Amino acid sequence: MTQSLAEILKPIDRDSDGSGRSAAIEVFDVLESYILNGTLKPGTIVSQVAIADALQVSRTPVREAMRMLQEGGLLTGEPNYRSRVVEFDPVDIDALYAKRIVLEALGVAMTVKRLGKDGLLRLEGVVKSLESPMAHEDFAEWQRLHRQFHRSIVAEAGATMIADLEQLEKRSERYQSAYKGAHLPGWWQRGEAEHRELFEAIASGDAAQAGELAARHLARTALELLAALAPEYDSSRVRDSLRFAGAGAKGV
Repeated sequence: MTQSLAEILKPIDRDSDGSGRSAAIEVFDVLESYILNGTLKPGTIVSQVAIADALQVSRTPVREAMRMLQEGGLLTGEPNYRSRVVEFDPVDIDALYAKRIVLEALGVAMTVKRLGKDGLLRLEGVVKSLESPMAHEDFAEWQRLHRQFHRSIVAEAGATMIADLEQLEKRSERYQSAYKGAHLPGWWQRGEAEHRELFEAIASGDAAQAGELAARHLARTALELLAALAPEYDSSRVRDSLRFAGAGAKGV
């Protein structure tokens, strides 16, 4: 039985400064988290009125939050002040990862040359946490650490590139959350060795190797997602991006 928005969403605890912009960000954060973790399922119709009622806020911040979610590719506009949670689309997965592979490979290669000792120690701590039993047993904890890992390996790529990659990563998480149901026991092992190998390349100062490993890690993830969610889809863009990123990393 499908839950209503009133059953899914809870009133926001308004502890912000009360400005319209702060309210919009609060609404955005709530809706984004529910879309990314799969609570608001693909294809779900959401209306400004229903969201405002469920969260107990005015329609103005809801309208702004929904606009931001549309810009981020998580909602599509519908008539009568409604939106729809974007369906799982293999074309979107392909294009999303094609872009992310190239950008992240470059960001990693740039970071290797600039990452200091403290940054390297923090990254090693994240890698070890990802390898822990807690991360293996709790997908939400694994996802939090995985997000931290990918942000750490591009930490010195510059604010603009980091912001772009964070948006791509958030969209990727939505597909990862859907795919988690297909994970078999030990699913984390597929990425764990890659994280460790990538960290070692960064620690050794090998920018070209680190960039190529980052590209391969993302490409493998994308191909697994497509195989699970759309097995008939030909993921040519991901493979093209992998070849391009591998060649580009060697030139950084």
